[in-house]
Amino acid sequence: MTPEKALDISLLLEFYGALLTERQRELVEFYYNDDLSLSEIAENLGITRQGVRDGLRKAEEALSSFEEKLKLSYLFREREKTVVLVKKKLAERNIDDPELIEDLDKLV
Repeated sequence: MTPEKALDISLLLEFYGALLTERQRELVEFYYNDDLSLSEIAENLGITRQGVRDGLRKAEEALSSFEEKLKLSYLFREREKTVVLVKKKLAERNIDDPELIEDLDKLV
């Protein structure tokens, strides 16, 4: 698992975790957020390693499907990029408005 994939799945879990089954959400949290191995998760939950893998695969597919349809993660990242760009432009122009910066930070 690459750090980028772990970050992507964790972000998708933030947006769509409530749409997963409780078990799927649990598996994704253990694997991607808590960095537990498949074997550790299987032992903790009393299921097989293959059961963990299958559950993770289904959860990942569901998260990807939700993102394809709703694009919440994509829109969040785009808004985040825009806020960074606006803050950079303000700094280039020596505009130091703490209230404005605070408002921008609330957007992400």
